[in-house]
Amino acid sequence: MKLPWPATFAVATPDDTSILVRGAFGAPPGRVWQAMTEPAHMRRWLGNPEFPLTTCEMDVREGGAYRWVFGSGERTMGVSGTFEEVVVPTRLVSTEQFDDFPGPSVNTLLLAAVGDDRTEMTLTVVYPDRATRDGWVASGMTEGLGVGYDRLDAVLDEPF
Repeated sequence: MKLPWPATFAVATPDDTSILVRGAFGAPPGRVWQAMTEPAHMRRWLGNPEFPLTTCEMDVREGGAYRWVFGSGERTMGVSGTFEEVVVPTRLVSTEQFDDFPGPSVNTLLLAAVGDDRTEMTLTVVYPDRATRDGWVASGMTEGLGVGYDRLDAVLDEPF
């Protein structure tokens, strides 16, 4: 099944428990890695302006943990996980559990160089069962990722 997404990205459900996201960015893998693993950069693109990333704690090493909180006051959404595998700047495997939503998931991020100044991204998100995966698809998760990745593209064009 192909899911709604900006033309620059492809999202699919290749099996009963997975969501597969493919896209490309106009920067080399090292720069994309920095933007995806350093809190100062993450705050600039993850989430959306109406529901910003307000807490971003990341210990990006095997066995390290992270904690993100979006929003503030009475309207927040939190997510936590651990980093299972870290191969800078090409592979990041992590667990993910939202505070108030079904899960967990195991996320595998792959970044591959295309020439000197582009990166192809593949993100595979695996849930424990089809019902959980389908719930996330129905939640608008893919559209939210699209907003964030569009913002990431803009951040990659700016100085770090």
